[in-house]
Amino acid sequence: MEKDAAIIELLDWLRERLGNSFTVTDHWQVDQCAVGISTLTDPAQLVYVLSYGGPEGRYSVHLESAPQHGSEMPYQTVGKFDSVSREELLGIVTNHLGISK
Repeated sequence: MEKDAAIIELLDWLRERLGNSFTVTDHWQVDQCAVGISTLTDPAQLVYVLSYGGPEGRYSVHLESAPQHGSEMPYQTVGKFDSVSREELLGIVTNHLGISK
C-alpha cells in the first residue's frame, strides 16, 4: 500500500490497540493521505480517515454504511467529524465498527 507516512503510522497505532479486528478497505488509492477502515465481515460499514498535520496531527473522519433500500448511491454517509485527535478517532472507529478495545 502506497500511503503517506502519517497514514501508515496511524494504521500501525490502531493495530496496536485493536489487533486484527479491522481491515483496510481503500477505495482511494490515489489519495496518499486518506484510507478506509472497515470490519472484516462488512466492508460497507466504513470509516474514511483523512490525515493532516503529520503523525501526531489531526484527522477528518467520514462514516459510511450500506445505502438505504432503493438508493442509487453505493453508500450512505452517517457521520462526519473534523479535526479529531487519535484518541477521539479510536473511539469513533470502535463505535462505528462495533469493535471492542
